[in-house]
Amino acid sequence: MRKFLVVAVIIAALLALSNHSKRQRATLPDLRGLTLSHAQDRARAQGFDRVESQDATPEDRAQLLACDWKVCSQIPGPGPHAVTTLVAVTVVKNGERCPRT
Repeated sequence: MRKFLVVAVIIAALLALSNHSKRQRATLPDLRGLTLSHAQDRARAQGFDRVESQDATPEDRAQLLACDWKVCSQIPGPGPHAVTTLVAVTVVKNGERCPRT
């Protein structure tokens, strides 16, 4: 019985922490024009841990070195968002132009 009570308390605490983190908000900066590595650092510094990148061209190239890529667009846009929000950025290699949308 005592083990059950301890497990129940731990589960309740974890659920409370999970709900609290869902309500936490922070301001996502404008990441466009930054290198992918700087964009990731800036987003994470504000509390956004989920940052994913995708090649903005149809070539679907992998971003092996984040410092070699430039951010063209981001979803969601700059502003206040839940810190659990997925930040998706499209990128091109440094020196390339961002495609028009």
